[in-house]
Amino acid sequence: MTPAALTIDGVASGHFVRRVTLGVAATWLALMAGLGWWMSQRIMTAQLNSLAASAEYEAETTARVVDRLFTELTSVANMVAHQNQVVQLAKRYRVDPPGLAELTREERAAKFTSDPLVRRVGDFMTRLSNDLRYARIYLNNLSHDTVIASQWAESFNIVGQIYTGRAYLIDALRDGKGQQFGIARLTQTASYFVASRINDIDDMPLGSVTVKFDAPDVALYLTGQHISLIVNLQGRVTTASSAPFMLRNVAALLPPDTLRSGDGNEGPGEPMDVRAMPGMGQADQWLIDGRPYLVRRQPLINTQYQLLTLAALDHLAPMRRQHFWMAGFAAAFGLALILLSGLVAGQRAERRLRAEQNRIIAISQAAERDLTIKVRERTAELAERNTSLNAEVDRRHLLELKLRQSLDAVNDALAQQRDFVALVSHEFRGPLAVISAAADNLSSVDSTDNTRLRTTRIRQTVKRMSLLIENVLAGDRLHGGQKAFPTTGSVDVNEVLRTVKAGLDDDAAGRVSFIDGGGVTVKGDRNLLEIAVQNLIQNAMKYSAAPGPVTVRLSTDQGVAFVHVTDQGTGVAPGDREFIFMKYYRAVGQPANGSGLGLYISREIARQHGGDLTLAASDRNGSTFCLSLPIEGAEALTT
Repeated sequence: MTPAALTIDGVASGHFVRRVTLGVAATWLALMAGLGWWMSQRIMTAQLNSLAASAEYEAETTARVVDRLFTELTSVANMVAHQNQVVQLAKRYRVDPPGLAELTREERAAKFTSDPLVRRVGDFMTRLSNDLRYARIYLNNLSHDTVIASQWAESFNIVGQIYTGRAYLIDALRDGKGQQFGIARLTQTASYFVASRINDIDDMPLGSVTVKFDAPDVALYLTGQHISLIVNLQGRVTTASSAPFMLRNVAALLPPDTLRSGDGNEGPGEPMDVRAMPGMGQADQWLIDGRPYLVRRQPLINTQYQLLTLAALDHLAPMRRQHFWMAGFAAAFGLALILLSGLVAGQRAERRLRAEQNRIIAISQAAERDLTIKVRERTAELAERNTSLNAEVDRRHLLELKLRQSLDAVNDALAQQRDFVALVSHEFRGPLAVISAAADNLSSVDSTDNTRLRTTRIRQTVKRMSLLIENVLAGDRLHGGQKAFPTTGSVDVNEVLRTVKAGLDDDAAGRVSFIDGGGVTVKGDRNLLEIAVQNLIQNAMKYSAAPGPVTVRLSTDQGVAFVHVTDQGTGVAPGDREFIFMKYYRAVGQPANGSGLGLYISREIARQHGGDLTLAASDRNGSTFCLSLPIEGAEALTT
C-alpha cells in the first residue's frame, strides 16, 4: 500500500471512528431511555402491587373490626331490651297517659324520673354506655316518648323527648329491630342508631331500646396507614378516618348494582369529584377531588354499609420523575465517556497511521527488489503444476468410467436378488399352503389334545413364514422401483381390521380385542395395509407373554385415522427406541424370534400412504404403537 493510499485510508478511518462514536452514543441514549422506562415501570408496578396488597389486607382486618362493632351494637340493644327491669318499666309506661303529650319535655322528664324504677334503669343504662363508650342508650314507649336514657341526671338529656316518625323506631316496633344512620338533632353529630323491640311474655310490643354510637367514636377504630370509609347504600360516607371525606358522597366508587335510593330522612351528602384513572397497571384507581387513590372494597355483615379502603398514590408521580432524572444523569455520564473514548480512539488511530506509513515505505523498497525473482520462480512452479493437473484430470476420468461400470453391476445384482426373492417366495407359498391344509386335515381326523397342540404349532409356524414372505415382498415393492400401489382404491379401515381379525388363530383371537371406530375410509393398497396391521399385532403378541391382552383401537381426529395397538409386555428400552424402525434391527437380549422387518415394513407402508408409524408410549407395563393414515376426502374438506 502506497503512502498516498494510507493517507486516504487515514482520512476514511477518522470518519469511521466519528461515525462509530456517534452510533454508539445514539445506541447508548436509546438503551438508557428504554432501560430507564422499563426499570421505572417495574418499580412502579411493584409499588402498586405492594399498595394493593396492603390495602386489601387493611380492608379485610378493618372490616372484621367494624363487623364486630355492628354486631356488638345489635347484641347490646337486644340484651337491654330483655333485661327484667327494662321490660317491667316498658310495661308500666307502654303508652303516654292522656295529657302527657301537652307538657313540655322537662315536665315529662320530671314525671318519669320521679319513679324509682325509671331512675334505676337509667343508672343501669348510664353505666353500660360509659363502659362501652356509647353516646347514649334510651327507652321509647309506643308513643315514641323517651321514658329514660343514659346520662338522665345531667342537665342536657333526652328524657321526655318524643321522636315521632323515626324510621328505626318504627322498624323496631314492626320487625323487632331497626337501624339508621343520621345526624342527631340535639348534638348535630353523625351517629348510628340501632333499636330492638321490647316484648311482654305474650310477645306483644311494649316499646323499644335504642343504642346510639357516634360516628367520630367509630372512626377511632378505623386505624391504619390508608384511609378507611364506611359508606351507605346511597354512597354517603357515614364514617371516615380522614375528615375531608366525612358525610360526602362517593357513589361513583360503588358498583352500580349495590346503590339504593335514600329514605328521605337524610340527604345523600355533597358529592365528591370522582373519576376513574384509565390505562393504569392496577384496576380501581380513581381521582378523588384531584388526588389519586387505589380503592379496595370489602362488604360488611350489616348489608346497609360497605367498607372502602383508599391507598394514596400521590408519591408515585414524584417517584417516576426521580426515575427519569436518574436515567437522564446516567445517560449524560455515559454519553460523556463515549465521546471522550471516541476522541482518544481517533488520536491513537492517527498515530498508528503515521507509523504504518513509514513502515510501508521501507517495506515497499525492499519488496521491489525481490519481486522480479519471485515472479520468475512462480512462473516455473505454475507450469509444473499445470502438467500435474492434466495428469490428475485423466486419472479421474478413468476412475469415473470404472465407477459407472461398478454401479451398473450393483444394479444388475440387485435386480437378480429381487427376482430371486420373488421366485423363492412364490415357491414357498405352495408348500406352506399344503402344510397348512395338511394340518387342518390332521386336526379334523384326530381331535386329541396332543394332535390339536401340534397342528396349532404347525399353523402358527406357517402363518409366521407367510407373514415373513409378505414382508419381504412388500419391502421389495416399496423399494424396488415398482409402482407403490398397483391396486389403489378406497379402503375401509374397519374392513382391514376385520380381515386381520378373521385371519388370527384361536389363541391369538382370544388375546386380541378390536375397538371399532366407526366408518373410516382411506385411499391406498388394502393388501399392504393388512400387512402393516398384521405386523403390529404379531409384534405385540410376540413381545408380551401369553395370555396377556392386546388391544387394537381405531379412532379419528382432524382428518386423520389412528390405529393404536397396545400390549402389556415389558416395553421398549430407551436405548432401542430410535432404532426399532430400522431394517433388520433386533434389540439385544430379546428372547422372541423375528427378522427385524415387521416395524420397518409397517412404517414404510404408512409413509407411502401419507401417514406414519410411531411409538406412542412405552414403559415396563407395555407399549403402544400408533399407525396414522390420512382419511380420504379430509384434505379437500379442510381446504
